[in-house]
Amino acid sequence: MDFPDLEKRSHKGIHYQLSSLFKDSYYTDFVVQNNATTKSIFDMHIHFSVETFDKKEIESIRFEQDTEEDDLNTVHNYYIRKRLLSLEENSLSLKKKLPKNVGFSGFIQVVEGGSILDEKWASYFTASVKVDENVHVFQLIGPKDHMGHFYDDFLSILYSIEK
Repeated sequence: MDFPDLEKRSHKGIHYQLSSLFKDSYYTDFVVQNNATTKSIFDMHIHFSVETFDKKEIESIRFEQDTEEDDLNTVHNYYIRKRLLSLEENSLSLKKKLPKNVGFSGFIQVVEGGSILDEKWASYFTASVKVDENVHVFQLIGPKDHMGHFYDDFLSILYSIEK
């Protein structure tokens, strides 16, 4: 779709480009942390979030999940598990490494799902990006029927990440 009017935004030491169509939402039902940045295009039912996990939080997740994976895999796998548990029915794409032109290591994965009683399924584009010692989780969420048009926009957000 190519979201228009990109603006530089920031969250916990990183910067990225996001369309001016996204407004503060304070809607946190789809994030793990309370201090997440959440934005929405309300008319389109499209939601964006970014969360940061520092070394202490990563160690806590590693302990809770009883894993010895590296920081990036620990956070990404934890986040995807949390997302899957939040849906009654779901499907999960393969976990892929982020394209090299993102400039940072990370993974991207798509979760789709919803409620058995609700015929409206959502797509959750989820990317975990390691910048220095932190892992940042980006999400773009919306109605499954429309989200295919926004995948390239999600990648553009990821391409724009800077320290």
